[in-house]
Amino acid sequence: MTADQIVLTSSILVLLGLFIWGKYRYDAISVAALVFLVAISAIPSLELDIVNTDQALNGFANPAVMTVALVLIISHGLKNAGLSALAGKLLAGRQFTEIQFLLFLLAIAATLSSFINNIGAMAILLPLTVSVCQRMEWHPAKFLMPLAFACILGGMNTLIGTPPNIIISDYAYQKTGSGFNFFDFSKVGLAITLCGILFVAFIGNKLIFLRSIPSNEPLINMKGYLFEVVVNKGSSSVGLTLYKFKKQAGEDIDIIGVISETGSVKKVQNNMRIKEDQILVLKSPPDEIGKILNLFDFSIPEELHSFEEADLEEIEVLISPGSRLIGRKYDYFLKQAFEELNLLGLWRKGTKYRTRLTRETFKAGDVLLLGVRDLDDEEVKNKINHLGLMPVREREIEVISSRSRLIKGLFFFMSSILVVAFDILSPTIAFLLCVLCFARIKIIDANFYRSVEWPIIVMLAAMIPIGLAMQTTGLSALIASSISDLAPNLNQAWILIIILIITMAVSDIINNAATAVIMAPISYEIALNFGYDVNAFLMVVAIGASCAFLTPIGHQCNTVVMGPGNYKFTDYWRMGLPLEILIVAIAIPMILFVWA
Repeated sequence: MTADQIVLTSSILVLLGLFIWGKYRYDAISVAALVFLVAISAIPSLELDIVNTDQALNGFANPAVMTVALVLIISHGLKNAGLSALAGKLLAGRQFTEIQFLLFLLAIAATLSSFINNIGAMAILLPLTVSVCQRMEWHPAKFLMPLAFACILGGMNTLIGTPPNIIISDYAYQKTGSGFNFFDFSKVGLAITLCGILFVAFIGNKLIFLRSIPSNEPLINMKGYLFEVVVNKGSSSVGLTLYKFKKQAGEDIDIIGVISETGSVKKVQNNMRIKEDQILVLKSPPDEIGKILNLFDFSIPEELHSFEEADLEEIEVLISPGSRLIGRKYDYFLKQAFEELNLLGLWRKGTKYRTRLTRETFKAGDVLLLGVRDLDDEEVKNKINHLGLMPVREREIEVISSRSRLIKGLFFFMSSILVVAFDILSPTIAFLLCVLCFARIKIIDANFYRSVEWPIIVMLAAMIPIGLAMQTTGLSALIASSISDLAPNLNQAWILIIILIITMAVSDIINNAATAVIMAPISYEIALNFGYDVNAFLMVVAIGASCAFLTPIGHQCNTVVMGPGNYKFTDYWRMGLPLEILIVAIAIPMILFVWA
């Protein structure tokens, strides 16, 4: 190995290790790796040429990066146009048996994720699914993992279904002058999706371990953490606003209600000032309540009032992968929420956090229990959307606000797909025109930038020069040559199986887009060494990169259902492993039939 190859190999191994560790954001890790390679290449005495300064920013100019961003915006626009309301009408407006609902849900999920970002499809269907399960008294775990898997399976069907498909198509175009067509992925993806859905519906869901989840209660039960206190005469809290009280009491203390004369809980207003003889409902760690009583001269009322937690206007929300809260702590939440939202509890990977929430760093997939002034208040809804939070349960079926906008939005979107499918325009230009049309009919607004998952965009832009360096340094050719030497007598089917299994394994532990960037040049070089059609070897990487079914960290869809489904890390392989074996059995013959 040359010095360039040794440094690049070491950097990629460290990069993969940090991805697996998960302590740091993957976009930050990717950028740090790119900066390191550029910096070390710029030192004259080392005589390295891995990534030069001219190549460092090529990723941001890559059409694949722009296409991924445009697809995310289009998904947001279609949701605004009423696609989520249409899905709600189809799912929540009918009576189903369990198996009928599961099949219908999986079919809708796969169809949606074929044409919009699969996490966008999940955002539409997850609240609806939980609501239907609650109404029908079904266990949500039976439906949520199958829903996540169906969204992943549907992404394999088209060019824009998932970022790996876009990356692989762009790579094929750079290498051969001809990328994959919009529906080329359907030649293999449709068979995998259909068989996968049938397996999940009739066999796989029986392999899911079901834990008890209260159907009509929050995941985070606050019993034992809510206290009634009387504001005594002369209390230092008299006259304080909610903000000033919290500043003195500490970040773990919240006033979430006031007991009325009838004994019910009244919602507190932003401008409320504490008065003498009021009975407040506090959320406090049990070991802190004594300090609060002494600090403010509160007392426990002689006769405690009985009240339901539902009286306090609680809502469970999920931190979606693009949320502003990811990687931040409570102080940021407090600034953004501006007294509209109170954090009462957190649910992460089956563990309940009710106290010391100020010390926790928010992660994608966390379920937050929020106390709000009024669930129907427009400001509350805006804050939830602004923070990138996804309600776990739909309180009511959404109504299509404008049928004409929905029809126009679908028309522009289908038109852009057709011009791409018939090679009239490139995907980037076609989807850019679609976004402009969406802006013209006002189904996207000035906030559309929030719909773009910038960590994915930045990671892709940073990983593309690293993937290119694998080729320019000869590292991908070296790896491919080593694999070819180890298996000189294997036929094409076995080589494809090996590449598919390796890609699946990598995708289960790191981001699927990063997997595609790393595996594409290696698979391409292997195809050249053996003299096989490179399209078959690139397609197997696209399929494998989308098969993240063994862990909750391999794909965002798996992450977001972990809390609402009360799953544990080890639950995923029970259904995911046989599904991946089935995919190998279907994908290889189909790839050989189409491209060999």
